[in-house]
Amino acid sequence: MNHIVGILVVIVILLTQDYLSTRKNPYLGGIIPIAFIGVISFFFNKLMDNNDHSSTWVILIVGLCGLLSSWISGRERFKKKTQKELERIELQNL
Repeated sequence: MNHIVGILVVIVILLTQDYLSTRKNPYLGGIIPIAFIGVISFFFNKLMDNNDHSSTWVILIVGLCGLLSSWISGRERFKKKTQKELERIELQNL
């Protein structure tokens, strides 16, 4: 049951990140990666005390890369959507 809750939390975080990264304000998509860095840095000593240093670094790098790539792809989708709307408006004006 614990694993299911963890998976659901990750899915909700990723969906929220995807939603925030496609908004007009680009800084909204940076909230979750910054919060992730804050949480990891807060618990970094506890994670390192388990003598499993490699998994701690993997969690840190993979999590941050995943959140940042989601942010970048969301911004690209937003720009494409905006460009399509501008092109549609230009066609209507002609």
